[in-house]
Amino acid sequence: MEFVQISEHVYRLTYKIVVGIPVKINTWYVVDGKDVYIIDTGMEDYARTQLNAAKSLGVPKSILLTHGHLDHINGAKYLQEKLNIPIYSHKIEIPFINGEKPYPTKAEEERTGVEYQVEGLSDSIIKTLPIDVYLTPGHTPGHVIYHHKDDNVLLTGDLFISHAETLHPPIQKFTVDMNENINSGRVIDEIKPSIISSSHGEDVKYNDELYAIYKFRYE
Repeated sequence: MEFVQISEHVYRLTYKIVVGIPVKINTWYVVDGKDVYIIDTGMEDYARTQLNAAKSLGVPKSILLTHGHLDHINGAKYLQEKLNIPIYSHKIEIPFINGEKPYPTKAEEERTGVEYQVEGLSDSIIKTLPIDVYLTPGHTPGHVIYHHKDDNVLLTGDLFISHAETLHPPIQKFTVDMNENINSGRVIDEIKPSIISSSHGEDVKYNDELYAIYKFRYE
């Protein structure tokens, strides 16, 4: 487990699980005064670690999801029960989180534990957040990323898998529409973040050729 500060207001918790091979799962905490926003919750097995990390930084305010896959939402039930805070995702993602229909890449619905407890990221909610929200469909229909404008840090969920200096697509079998996902990635050239932090991998410094190389290699 690694808990590091990646910018003035953004912290990253990294945990490894083994699913045949070791896989990194990154979740984040955005600090705004005394308030702490939890970005994704990872797996239930380390939800207690998530809780302690959030409390060490301030007062947990809400949970913000990039999407509803279990390695991003599985700890939400425990955190909500302990903290009594709201959970938000894009409204497009909510039917999948509720189990009303399965993700197109899965044969049946997954139990998230927070069915009918996740609220949509309405404009009024987004205005209260210290981060901007961008819809980036492809990996899932309602996948979003979060940008801390002051720190210029972009939290990209499963839009990419990242290595030290390169970006790669998410795993094909869990991705609804890979072409759409790759097209969604062009948002990094609009935002031009200093740091790109993905859910699976290492933080990457942005440069003007990063997306062009990614698109050429994988489209």
